[in-house]
Amino acid sequence: MSLTRRQVRLLLPLGVALALSLPGDSTLYAVLSNQVEVVGISLAVVGVLLGANRLIRIPGNLLAGVLNDRLGRRRLFLLGLFLGMLSTFSYGLARGFWPLLAGRLLWGIAWSLINVGGYTMILDYSTPADRGRMTGFYQLAFMLGLAVSPILGGALTDVVGFRPAVRICAVVTGFGLLLALVALPETRPVADASRDTTWHAWQRVPRQWLGGVGAGLRKLDRRILLSAYIYLVTYFVNGGVLISTISLYLGRRWREGITLGGAVIGVALLAGVMLAMRALLGMVAGPVAGVLSDRLGNRWLVVQGGILLGVGGFVILALPGGLGAMSLGVALASMSAAALAATLAALVGDLAAGNRSGVTMGGLATAGDLGSATGPLVAYALAPVLDLRWIYLLCAVALASGLIATVGQGMKSARRF
Repeated sequence: MSLTRRQVRLLLPLGVALALSLPGDSTLYAVLSNQVEVVGISLAVVGVLLGANRLIRIPGNLLAGVLNDRLGRRRLFLLGLFLGMLSTFSYGLARGFWPLLAGRLLWGIAWSLINVGGYTMILDYSTPADRGRMTGFYQLAFMLGLAVSPILGGALTDVVGFRPAVRICAVVTGFGLLLALVALPETRPVADASRDTTWHAWQRVPRQWLGGVGAGLRKLDRRILLSAYIYLVTYFVNGGVLISTISLYLGRRWREGITLGGAVIGVALLAGVMLAMRALLGMVAGPVAGVLSDRLGNRWLVVQGGILLGVGGFVILALPGGLGAMSLGVALASMSAAALAATLAALVGDLAAGNRSGVTMGGLATAGDLGSATGPLVAYALAPVLDLRWIYLLCAVALASGLIATVGQGMKSARRF
């Protein structure tokens, strides 16, 4: 079943704007641990800065979900892009921990609006028969942004320096904002759009936020809880530990860079290339997993396969090996993360209750952000006392716990058609 013209008209501007929102954040992951003197911080607070934006999204995602349910999708998505552009530009001006922390918190608010809004738009325009495809292609756009962004940020940092590099990244995000402003439709169902969106609606948001969260908790399906747990673990090991330690791992093993064909590849660019490879593989794995879960009519089987890929990847990273072995481990972990992100989002979308789709997807995003926020904190807390290979082995164990939790689910379908 192919996507309709209406779905394509949503996915194109949504996907491009999403991808162009990522350069600033990705650049920090690629180079911050090697730019501590430039920005006036210590290595000890790198994990805090890389995880701070996710911490604020833990409550922010649920609020963004309520706002999307109440006030529509488009305006909040545009606001998120604007705040993302401001936060990226602030990295080029800030020096010291607190100004950088403010920029990271602003990015956290921006990403809550962008990501929850994007997934809610997809639920508006999809059905159980094609939701895996829609979430898969959304994941493709996300991974495309992650593929290009660290290379762009790493290369610019090596050539012109950190501060000019992130200012250029802010301009890139601005182009995404302009595209969304012109081409992104409002997807909110007509029945929901007929609600009051005046100032009185904004005044009711705090009460509706608490009421929406409370109602959501009362109606939680066990499968949603299990999906959220696996989503949390996936983002902890991949979006938290792995991407925040790639640069550190490379710097410890190949401090002077790697010589290829007489040219020396610096650690910043090498980390960017590694993160880009991670994203490029995810661009394939996400859509493939989404389509496969649609065709099987049982998304749990795809979830279990994705977990097995991730366990294998982190085990390889934990073993002694050179750059080739590291690349293979990152590749498997990356395909796992993309496949699980697309499939779990579709699975939870199938179970989302009517006009509470925004809150439900906000809850799933919160689980992911809780994992990715704590990942850098745990990794950088353990790094002084444990070799990174032991940390990667612990990640494999954490993923394996998700596989154990799904035993029996593969024999049942979360939805059939």
